[in-house]
Amino acid sequence: MKQFIKSVILYLPFLGNYYKLRTCKFAGFTLWRYFKFTFLTYDKTIYWPRDKTSQVANPINIEVGKNTSIGNHGCYIQGNGYLKIGNYVRIGPNVGILSGNHNEYIQFDQVKKTTIIGDFTWIGMNSVIVPGVELGERTIVAAGSVVTKNFPEGYCIIGGNPAKLIKKIDKNKFEPHLNKYEFYGYIPVNKFEKFKKKHLSKKHNKIS
Repeated sequence: MKQFIKSVILYLPFLGNYYKLRTCKFAGFTLWRYFKFTFLTYDKTIYWPRDKTSQVANPINIEVGKNTSIGNHGCYIQGNGYLKIGNYVRIGPNVGILSGNHNEYIQFDQVKKTTIIGDFTWIGMNSVIVPGVELGERTIVAAGSVVTKNFPEGYCIIGGNPAKLIKKIDKNKFEPHLNKYEFYGYIPVNKFEKFKKKHLSKKHNKIS
Protein backbone atom coordinates (compact mmCIF):
# COMPACT_ATOMS: atom_id res chain seq x y z
CA MET A 1 0.00 0.00 0.00
CA LYS A 2 2.82 2.39 0.91
CA GLN A 3 4.53 1.76 -2.43
CA PHE A 4 1.25 2.35 -4.28
CA ILE A 5 0.73 5.72 -2.55
CA LYS A 6 4.33 6.69 -3.38
CA SER A 7 3.86 5.83 -7.06
CA VAL A 8 0.65 7.90 -7.20
CA ILE A 9 2.37 10.90 -5.58
CA LEU A 10 5.24 10.75 -8.08
CA TYR A 11 2.79 11.17 -10.97
CA LEU A 12 1.11 14.24 -9.45
CA PRO A 13 2.98 17.29 -10.87
CA PHE A 14 3.10 19.42 -7.70
CA LEU A 15 3.41 16.72 -5.04
CA GLY A 16 5.63 14.57 -7.23
CA ASN A 17 8.21 17.33 -7.63
CA TYR A 18 8.05 18.08 -3.92
CA TYR A 19 8.66 14.44 -3.03
CA LYS A 20 11.65 14.26 -5.38
CA LEU A 21 13.09 17.51 -4.04
CA ARG A 22 12.85 16.16 -0.51
CA THR A 23 15.17 13.30 -1.47
CA CYS A 24 17.75 15.91 -2.53
CA LYS A 25 17.86 17.33 1.04
CA PHE A 26 18.32 20.94 -0.07
CA ALA A 27 19.07 23.49 2.66
CA GLY A 28 16.06 25.52 3.76
CA PHE A 29 13.56 23.43 1.80
CA THR A 30 9.97 23.11 3.03
CA LEU A 31 6.64 22.30 1.42
CA TRP A 32 5.43 25.85 2.12
CA ARG A 33 8.43 27.45 0.41
CA TYR A 34 8.02 25.19 -2.59
CA PHE A 35 4.29 26.00 -2.75
CA LYS A 36 5.00 29.73 -2.36
CA PHE A 37 7.64 29.70 -5.12
CA THR A 38 5.45 27.66 -7.49
CA PHE A 39 2.16 29.50 -7.06
CA LEU A 40 2.60 32.78 -5.14
CA THR A 41 5.98 34.28 -6.11
CA TYR A 42 5.87 36.63 -9.07
CA ASP A 43 9.65 37.19 -9.31
CA LYS A 44 11.16 33.77 -10.02
CA THR A 45 14.76 34.88 -10.59
CA ILE A 46 15.67 33.29 -7.22
CA TYR A 47 14.68 29.77 -8.19
CA TRP A 48 16.56 27.84 -5.50
CA PRO A 49 15.71 27.11 -1.81
CA ARG A 50 17.22 29.48 0.73
CA ASP A 51 16.94 30.25 4.40
CA LYS A 52 14.99 33.39 5.35
CA THR A 53 18.24 34.88 6.73
CA SER A 54 20.07 34.33 3.43
CA GLN A 55 20.36 37.35 1.12
CA VAL A 56 20.67 37.42 -2.67
CA ALA A 57 21.64 40.54 -4.64
CA ASN A 58 20.98 40.85 -8.39
CA PRO A 59 19.89 37.23 -8.91
CA ILE A 60 19.33 37.94 -12.60
CA ASN A 61 23.13 37.59 -13.02
CA ILE A 62 23.44 34.36 -11.01
CA GLU A 63 23.45 30.80 -12.38
CA VAL A 64 22.86 27.95 -9.95
CA GLY A 65 23.59 24.41 -11.12
CA LYS A 66 21.88 21.09 -10.56
CA ASN A 67 21.22 19.87 -7.01
CA THR A 68 23.19 22.75 -5.55
CA SER A 69 22.59 23.97 -2.00
CA ILE A 70 23.66 27.59 -1.44
CA GLY A 71 20.84 29.02 0.65
CA ASN A 72 22.15 28.23 4.12
CA HIS A 73 21.68 30.45 7.19
CA GLY A 74 23.17 33.94 6.93
CA CYS A 75 24.67 33.62 3.44
CA TYR A 76 25.14 36.54 1.06
CA ILE A 77 25.15 35.64 -2.65
CA GLN A 78 25.85 38.63 -4.89
CA GLY A 79 25.41 38.89 -8.65
CA ASN A 80 26.51 42.48 -9.28
CA GLY A 81 28.83 41.09 -11.96
CA TYR A 82 28.30 37.54 -13.19
CA LEU A 83 28.24 34.56 -10.83
CA LYS A 84 28.20 30.95 -11.99
CA ILE A 85 27.79 28.22 -9.38
CA GLY A 86 28.16 24.67 -10.64
CA ASN A 87 26.40 21.39 -9.96
CA TYR A 88 26.21 19.70 -6.54
CA VAL A 89 27.85 22.64 -4.78
CA ARG A 90 27.43 22.90 -0.98
CA ILE A 91 28.10 25.94 1.17
CA GLY A 92 27.96 26.33 4.93
CA PRO A 93 26.33 29.09 7.01
CA ASN A 94 27.40 32.75 6.81
CA VAL A 95 29.25 32.42 3.51
CA GLY A 96 29.68 35.36 1.14
CA ILE A 97 30.17 34.86 -2.60
CA LEU A 98 30.66 38.07 -4.59
CA SER A 99 30.99 39.05 -8.24
CA GLY A 100 31.28 42.82 -7.87
CA ASN A 101 32.96 45.38 -5.63
CA HIS A 102 33.26 49.14 -5.18
CA ASN A 103 35.66 51.21 -7.27
CA GLU A 104 38.65 52.17 -5.11
CA TYR A 105 38.49 55.77 -6.35
CA ILE A 106 34.75 56.26 -6.91
CA GLN A 107 32.92 54.44 -4.15
CA PHE A 108 29.52 54.35 -5.83
CA ASP A 109 30.86 52.82 -9.05
CA GLN A 110 30.73 49.03 -9.28
CA VAL A 111 33.64 46.98 -10.60
CA LYS A 112 31.89 43.97 -12.09
CA LYS A 113 33.70 40.66 -12.45
CA THR A 114 32.98 37.02 -13.23
CA THR A 115 33.11 34.58 -10.31
CA ILE A 116 32.99 30.83 -10.97
CA ILE A 117 32.42 28.05 -8.45
CA GLY A 118 33.12 24.60 -9.91
CA ASP A 119 31.04 21.44 -9.61
CA PHE A 120 31.10 19.55 -6.29
CA THR A 121 32.78 22.44 -4.50
CA TRP A 122 32.29 22.62 -0.74
CA ILE A 123 32.64 26.00 1.01
CA GLY A 124 32.95 25.99 4.80
CA MET A 125 31.10 28.36 7.12
CA ASN A 126 32.13 32.01 7.51
CA SER A 127 34.16 31.97 4.28
CA VAL A 128 34.24 34.74 1.67
CA ILE A 129 34.85 34.33 -2.07
CA VAL A 130 35.84 37.73 -3.46
CA PRO A 131 34.88 38.99 -6.95
CA GLY A 132 36.70 37.48 -9.93
CA VAL A 133 37.76 34.23 -8.26
CA GLU A 134 37.54 30.91 -10.09
CA LEU A 135 37.39 27.66 -8.11
CA GLY A 136 37.72 24.46 -10.10
CA GLU A 137 35.79 21.25 -9.61
CA ARG A 138 35.83 19.76 -6.10
CA THR A 139 37.53 22.62 -4.31
CA ILE A 140 37.08 22.40 -0.53
CA VAL A 141 37.29 25.75 1.23
CA ALA A 142 38.12 25.53 4.94
CA ALA A 143 35.86 27.39 7.37
CA GLY A 144 36.67 31.06 7.88
CA SER A 145 38.72 31.42 4.70
CA VAL A 146 38.98 34.49 2.49
CA VAL A 147 39.59 33.39 -1.10
CA THR A 148 41.31 36.12 -3.10
CA LYS A 149 42.93 34.17 -5.96
CA ASN A 150 42.04 31.45 -8.46
CA PHE A 151 42.33 27.70 -7.96
CA PRO A 152 41.04 26.69 -11.42
CA GLU A 153 42.41 23.14 -11.39
CA GLY A 154 40.29 22.23 -8.38
CA TYR A 155 40.63 18.93 -6.50
CA CYS A 156 42.24 20.62 -3.55
CA ILE A 157 41.67 21.87 -0.01
CA ILE A 158 42.37 25.56 0.54
CA GLY A 159 42.18 27.72 3.65
CA GLY A 160 43.32 30.81 5.50
CA ASN A 161 43.27 34.57 4.93
CA PRO A 162 44.20 34.87 2.15
CA ALA A 163 43.42 31.26 1.25
CA LYS A 164 46.36 29.06 0.26
CA LEU A 165 46.70 25.49 -0.91
CA ILE A 166 46.58 23.07 2.03
CA LYS A 167 46.29 19.74 0.27
CA LYS A 168 45.69 18.29 -3.17
CA ILE A 169 42.92 15.72 -3.65
CA ASP A 170 43.46 12.59 -5.72
CA LYS A 171 40.97 12.95 -8.55
CA ASN A 172 40.89 9.20 -9.09
CA LYS A 173 39.70 8.61 -5.52
CA PHE A 174 36.89 11.16 -5.62
CA GLU A 175 33.46 9.52 -5.69
CA PRO A 176 30.79 12.09 -6.68
CA HIS A 177 27.33 11.48 -5.25
CA LEU A 178 24.69 11.93 -7.95
CA ASN A 179 21.06 12.07 -6.93
CA LYS A 180 18.44 9.97 -8.68
CA TYR A 181 16.40 13.14 -9.21
CA GLU A 182 18.01 16.33 -10.48
CA PHE A 183 16.73 19.89 -10.18
CA TYR A 184 17.91 23.40 -10.94
CA GLY A 185 16.75 24.80 -7.64
CA TYR A 186 13.03 24.04 -7.54
CA ILE A 187 12.86 23.24 -11.25
CA PRO A 188 13.19 19.69 -12.65
CA VAL A 189 15.96 19.40 -15.23
CA ASN A 190 13.54 18.47 -18.02
CA LYS A 191 11.48 21.63 -17.39
CA PHE A 192 14.27 24.14 -16.90
CA GLU A 193 14.72 25.20 -20.53
CA LYS A 194 11.10 26.34 -20.66
CA PHE A 195 11.35 27.98 -17.25
CA LYS A 196 14.45 30.06 -17.97
CA LYS A 197 13.08 31.32 -21.30
CA LYS A 198 10.01 32.59 -19.48
CA HIS A 199 11.47 33.93 -16.24
CA LEU A 200 15.24 34.47 -16.48
CA SER A 201 17.59 36.78 -18.36
CA LYS A 202 19.58 35.86 -21.45
CA LYS A 203 22.62 35.33 -19.20
CA HIS A 204 21.00 32.13 -17.97
CA ASN A 205 21.13 30.67 -21.47
CA LYS A 206 24.72 29.74 -20.54
CA ILE A 207 23.39 27.10 -18.16
CA SER A 208 23.83 23.58 -19.51
